[in-house]
Amino acid sequence: MNSSPTPSRPPLRSVLLRSRKHTVLGFDPQKLIKYFFGSNASVAIIVLVLIMVFLLREGIDFLPTYRHELQTYRRAGLEFCDIIDHPLQQNQALSSSLRQAVSASLETLSKTARDRRDAAFLLKRQVEDKTARPRDSLTQALEKTPPAPEHIEVLRKELRDAATTAAASLAYPALFTAAEREQMQREFAALTPENTDMPPLLQTLSAEFSAKDREARAKFAALVQAQEEFEEAPEALQEVVDELKEKAKEAKEKAVEFDVLETNRQRLLEAAAKETDPKEKASLTKEAEESVAEPVNLEESTREITARTAELREQVEKYAAIIEKAAAALPQDAGTPSARELVNEVRAEIPAHAREMRAAAATLEGWRWDKPVSIFSVIGAFFFGTQWITNSSWQDFYGFVPLLTGSLVIAAIAILIATPVSVVAAIYTNQFASDREKEIIKPIIEFIQAIPSVVLGFIGISLVGDLIKDVSEWPWLQWVPGFPIQERLNMFNAGCLLAFMAVPTMFSLSEDALNNVPRAYIDASDALGATKLQTVFRVIVPAGISGILSAILLGLGRVVGETMVVLLVAGNRIAIPDFSAGPGVIFHPAHTLTGIIAQELGEVSRGSSHWQALFMVGIVLFAISLLVNWCARTVARRFEPHKA
Repeated sequence: MNSSPTPSRPPLRSVLLRSRKHTVLGFDPQKLIKYFFGSNASVAIIVLVLIMVFLLREGIDFLPTYRHELQTYRRAGLEFCDIIDHPLQQNQALSSSLRQAVSASLETLSKTARDRRDAAFLLKRQVEDKTARPRDSLTQALEKTPPAPEHIEVLRKELRDAATTAAASLAYPALFTAAEREQMQREFAALTPENTDMPPLLQTLSAEFSAKDREARAKFAALVQAQEEFEEAPEALQEVVDELKEKAKEAKEKAVEFDVLETNRQRLLEAAAKETDPKEKASLTKEAEESVAEPVNLEESTREITARTAELREQVEKYAAIIEKAAAALPQDAGTPSARELVNEVRAEIPAHAREMRAAAATLEGWRWDKPVSIFSVIGAFFFGTQWITNSSWQDFYGFVPLLTGSLVIAAIAILIATPVSVVAAIYTNQFASDREKEIIKPIIEFIQAIPSVVLGFIGISLVGDLIKDVSEWPWLQWVPGFPIQERLNMFNAGCLLAFMAVPTMFSLSEDALNNVPRAYIDASDALGATKLQTVFRVIVPAGISGILSAILLGLGRVVGETMVVLLVAGNRIAIPDFSAGPGVIFHPAHTLTGIIAQELGEVSRGSSHWQALFMVGIVLFAISLLVNWCARTVARRFEPHKA
């Protein structure tokens, strides 16, 4: 009998993969889920584009606005005045160094006499403070009309007893002999409101100091005379410059006022052109006609300034001759090593300063008030300018370099501190720590991210800054460059706190990189007989180096973008750090890109050049963040281990 044909069965794979068709409002659910996650991913791109558009919209007009301001700065004659005034300002720094040298030299003879005089006056003030109440009572009684002799005598005795007790309780320094201490006690006890004369011993001490000071000035007469001549040298030149600056400033103010009125008039005319109501349109037109201002003749005002070019050059030559003569008269022996060092520095800098002044005076001849300011000059003034001066009655400058330098130095300090801490902690936690240790270490490090940055700023102000300053004053650490530090709010303080904030990010990413090393690498190392340390540092760490470098770069991005900590503890001094101080420069205060935005954005008028300049800083900061993230991804791909 023939067997019936066996029905064919579909393959098992097709049965397992067969799915029942379901639809949601006519759409495939899988496609809906795909579109949902795709749309969420696109939100980040949209937000990024919106941020870029917003920054560009607010900052795009900065370059033409700043160009117009620099053009007015030139056409009004302010630039002409600054050609001489800027190098002349170095005289203040040189004069300050000479004053310090003179003071240090004079102290070699007069310091003891001055300390004795100052200590005696301080003791007298302490007695007067302790006897203030009975003294005031006696003074009031003496001023009454008619006075009460018996009551006055009682008050006088109370004051005498109080002064005697106060004088006896003072801590007299070892500067005075026993006889002088007894004399001071007697004289302080006899102090009364009626007697306004200085006690005899204080008169003697003052005369002693005056004699020693005269003796010191006679000994270092050459240094004192050179310092006085150097300080008096710029007076005639500065007087001429100040007169020209007043004229230039007045011309600029008139030009700015005309620009404001003209801008408002154009806005009124535009509003009138769009207005449909005849009455309102006529009102706007009339208001625009009334706001017409007379244009300023900058050529005429500038001609008055440039007409004194010959006088300026003559005064510059006289000034240069005087300071060169003063430099030649500076003595070789200045009394103390520090004074000699200061004098030698001034002596070395004066010739260069004189040459700079003469070169500036020669530049005046070729200066043109109507020379146009190119857009490339404006770009250079912003990206390579060394001055960030705002709200100035003279001229605002938006130089980017001081802010960028402060941000980079602080970021470098933070990364140099955070990298070894975070990477070593990640290696230990991932490869050596027990499960119990991991449960303690990882939550503690990750908890740092939950600390508000403003709280860390408070810690930096009240704790870290004082701690660093106190440590810098330890005698056995005076070999450290920059010690003892002068400012407790400085770049090192900010760098330490930013390193603390960057550790969690760098630690987590570094540990993830170590976790992603293929297990086969470790097994192969163990099979070859490598020890645990050899496996970690010759196999695991090199294999995960791409992730570790990415963690460092992302930590750098975290540090560069931080605002509150640097605003509170970096010192906020807008100046390029003095790199001539060597490694000690890290203990100087500075300002940063993020700090300047947070500090000034709320205080400027919307749409002003200052407002636009801050948005330009934001654009650059945004570009730096994108660059850092792009570098992190590039490094990750470059060092990514090949997969079998």
